[in-house]
Amino acid sequence: MKNYSFPNYYKCRDWIIDARKNGITWEHIEYANCDSEDRLYEFLKIQKMINFWPDLSVDDWKNIVHLQKEAEEKAVEFDEDHGQAIIVDEAEGNNIVAPTDPNSSWQLYKNNLKRKGFKDETLNEMERSTEKILRRLSKDTTSILPIKGLVIGNVQSGKTANMAALMAMAADWGWNMFIILSGTIENLRKQTQTRLFQDLDLQGNLYWRSLEHLSKNTDISQKAQSLHFEEDSKQRYFNVCLKNPSRLKKLIQWLQADKNKQKQMRILVIDDEADQAGINTADITTNEKRTINKLICALVNGNNEKDESIDSKYKAMNYIGYTATPYANVLNDSKPESLYPKNFISTLSVSKEYFGPQQIFGYSGANSNVEYEGLDIVRTIDNSDIDDIKDIHNGYSTQIPRTLEQSIEWFLCGVACMRLWKYKKPITMLIHTSQKTDHHENIAKSLQEWRKRRSSDEIIKRCKILWEEETSIFSLSRFKEEYTDYGCPEINSYPSFENLEGEIRKLLSHNITNIPLDNEYEPTYHEGIHLCIDNYRNNGINDEGMQVRLAYPDSNNMPSTAPAFIVIGGATLSRGLTLEGLISSYFLRSVNQADTLMQMGRWFGYRKGYELIPRIWLSEKTYDQFRFLSELDQDLRDEIQEMEILGKSPSQYGPRVKNSPKLSFIRITAKNRMQSAKPADMDYSGSFTQTQFFVNNESVLKHNIKITESFINQLGSCEITKPCNEKHAGHAKIWRNVKFAHVKEYLKSYMFSDKLIVFKEIDPFIEWIEKMTQKGDIEDWNVIVSGRKNGKEDSGVWRLPFGTVNKVIRTRKNLDYMDSEVINIGALRDPRDIIADVDLENQKESLINEVGMFKSKKAKIIRRMAGLESTPQLIIYMIDKNSDTKSKSRRKLDAVADIVGLCVNIPGGKSGTNYAATVSIDLKNNIFDDEGDIEADEN
Repeated sequence: MKNYSFPNYYKCRDWIIDARKNGITWEHIEYANCDSEDRLYEFLKIQKMINFWPDLSVDDWKNIVHLQKEAEEKAVEFDEDHGQAIIVDEAEGNNIVAPTDPNSSWQLYKNNLKRKGFKDETLNEMERSTEKILRRLSKDTTSILPIKGLVIGNVQSGKTANMAALMAMAADWGWNMFIILSGTIENLRKQTQTRLFQDLDLQGNLYWRSLEHLSKNTDISQKAQSLHFEEDSKQRYFNVCLKNPSRLKKLIQWLQADKNKQKQMRILVIDDEADQAGINTADITTNEKRTINKLICALVNGNNEKDESIDSKYKAMNYIGYTATPYANVLNDSKPESLYPKNFISTLSVSKEYFGPQQIFGYSGANSNVEYEGLDIVRTIDNSDIDDIKDIHNGYSTQIPRTLEQSIEWFLCGVACMRLWKYKKPITMLIHTSQKTDHHENIAKSLQEWRKRRSSDEIIKRCKILWEEETSIFSLSRFKEEYTDYGCPEINSYPSFENLEGEIRKLLSHNITNIPLDNEYEPTYHEGIHLCIDNYRNNGINDEGMQVRLAYPDSNNMPSTAPAFIVIGGATLSRGLTLEGLISSYFLRSVNQADTLMQMGRWFGYRKGYELIPRIWLSEKTYDQFRFLSELDQDLRDEIQEMEILGKSPSQYGPRVKNSPKLSFIRITAKNRMQSAKPADMDYSGSFTQTQFFVNNESVLKHNIKITESFINQLGSCEITKPCNEKHAGHAKIWRNVKFAHVKEYLKSYMFSDKLIVFKEIDPFIEWIEKMTQKGDIEDWNVIVSGRKNGKEDSGVWRLPFGTVNKVIRTRKNLDYMDSEVINIGALRDPRDIIADVDLENQKESLINEVGMFKSKKAKIIRRMAGLESTPQLIIYMIDKNSDTKSKSRRKLDAVADIVGLCVNIPGGKSGTNYAATVSIDLKNNIFDDEGDIEADEN
């Protein structure tokens, strides 16, 4: 088949797209509204003469129509099933589709990834998301402003692969100059440059050339005047440039040295880790800019290295920032000349083989497709162990605390297990306790002292106890329970410890050393543990002739046995550096900025092949912070998805970002990185809040039962109750059209745990609801008392004046930092209860079918179809105090009395925050018109 993605077919596809916009069916489009193939043939000839279409046969036309139809169907299917969202400006996008030519850069790159083990589903997701982003770019910006966009990825989730995919597909469609802005560390820049060239230079239709250290004085072979940027050229060029003032100035000078070549350049700038280095932290009210930000803006806006306007223009300038922590990018500066993503903001879909913050720490929301309780792989570092670490940092002790010892023992077990599974790549443990280099040295000495004090037999004995304990807590069946939609059906089972012991002895047969060097000062690797300290101080070789800084073997020099590394470090481990095969993490950094902390989660990433092995040791505060981050991250993605549905442009509406109620807990990002942030109104719209923490105090629990039963009695005295016998709600009692005054008094009387921030701070919540009710944005409430479908007559039934409801079974999460006074059940709500108040009487068949085939991600749609889009819910459960479980990752509830649990579901057009105000960028002085030009704000 011909390659119909070439530019000469643009006009044909434009005709098809216009026809679809005007409601023409695919059947009619296939014949171009003609009644026969002869008439279609005449139509194609006329288009060639009048509109300069290429010479097309009837079969050519049908092939183009088929490909366009397939692209449309895949795009719809992809968006519904995989959750990629994109909000865009009002300018029309292009009609780019993924090239099908087997020699195109995209197809070659895609097949290369497939050979490396990428699944078809993952590759199809990558293709769809790349298409969607590429459609927002422009190949000719000579009469409009540069295109500026933002892509929100996931920490440690293969972002470089997605950037390479965009480069490959853009190259097929005519972009010819690619600039990747890459951090501030030269070693990582080189790594990126080398990897991209290896990924893209695959000998197809196009020829890729890697350009290094560009400047106006560069070698003649690299000068722009010597390169080919012509329309029909098959050459494609890329340069990975540090976010360094000198490098950026030289790059701009190189780009503008030859005006004729500059006019031919179709440029795509990819800003890797866009929230790092390039954010303007100067006072934006004075139009001042930090040097790096000023230079990147100059590059993108087509100015010279002094940020002065020049006469010559690039053929096209497109800028895309890539980051997993976009908070500074959408809150910093929105002036037209800034890097604010006025044209589009896109999220990358998450592979079902990915372990991110939501999967590890849990997340649930009524209006989100995501719902996870959290994987039971996090262990707590208690306060006494934290004090012991501080003593090591300060040189007072070399005695490592028990939790650190356990993390090392688990690492030994994990390495042995991976080796038994024939895993060949590096396997790593992370110790991240401080940013100070002296502290790193002291931790390393303590580890070596620990090894000297412990005999191999003693360590193996402790490893056996830990292995048996951990594998019983987090079993294969437990993994499947907690990550039900995981994308890899085949998961290795834990081997017995007896099978591991031999491999552990091999690991212990060597001293814990740095990386040995051979006679040519090249790293060599043994079967034991390599101890690496990765910070700026350890760039050379130590007195023992060993390399201290982390250096994994390259793919051509991989040992026959998977090498093991314990990596101690600070800032260099916070971002950019991939820790291969990370299975044990001991993390004790005090960080109060969300973006920084999220980037430090080096355990986020793909875990295919060792799903059961990762473990993380954290302090209680850091665990709570990461739990908050999982909500912050998912809420922003939901926000963008909702903005897409509502058709809201990033040049008109800034996405709202959840803000924590106390800055001492965690702030979104540094204050000077969010200068344009303004508090959004306290907004709970679209939120779902539930009680998962309870005080295990008899008087408190019995008080809550008493006031709940009184509240329900009051509802029964009103003429607002209506029985609901439908199958989806037969286990519940429902009261409709309840005035908020009743709900308000009940919520104010209920005694909540202090750990429930939204309910603990109940007054702002109530004030907001009253305000929304007065405005008419929120209607009267539906109250649902829900229970199990089947209960026991003796203790499993809650007897109410209007009938009985079965108590529910909920058990404690097996978290070692929780005491008997606080019960944490993880999740309370049954997802189906969100639609329990949907009355199916006299409803359309489409709604009845949706309820019958209920999926939690469709709950919001179902409520809208039933006319409940403005109706809030209060869902009440009675939890049986004797709730028990056979799961080893949970414990018996062991409550002193039955527990009343509450869920509050607030409707809203946009997903809001569960318990805190949000912030959004101030766009009032920066208005973009439909053509992308700037309108001055007279006010």
